[in-house]
Amino acid sequence: MIQRQKRLDGVLDLWEGEYTYRCILTNDYVSSVREIVEFYNLRGGKERIFDDMNNGFGWDRLPKSFMAENTVFLLLTALIRNFYKAIIQRLDVKRFGLNTTSRIKALVFRFVSVPAKWIRTSRQYVLNIYTCNNAYADVFQTDFG
Repeated sequence: MIQRQKRLDGVLDLWEGEYTYRCILTNDYVSSVREIVEFYNLRGGKERIFDDMNNGFGWDRLPKSFMAENTVFLLLTALIRNFYKAIIQRLDVKRFGLNTTSRIKALVFRFVSVPAKWIRTSRQYVLNIYTCNNAYADVFQTDFG
């Protein structure tokens, strides 16, 4: 499929002239042109997932030299990403200083890496969280000690 579109700004390009050309090569002879273009445009969302996996979960450098071990690593990190996305959707992320688009590194530094200690007081164990952010008290349903 080849598309030629006249440039709206009217600026002439040295190589393309007054038109912008786009091309999609496919071996799908059954689908319509519109379906092919819509399927091709979905590619951007998948590339965003791979960008997140490469930069946040270590897919850019695999840890082992053997395919079976790397497969286990890839599958486990994909599961961890799914858990991470589920946690982000269920938490009120603004209270922790995060966004819904925050990467896992930000979650680890803002949510996971918080100093805490189990202390025994009044014959029961209480989680003592050492932070000034009161959002943790709601998540762990505890008072700050």
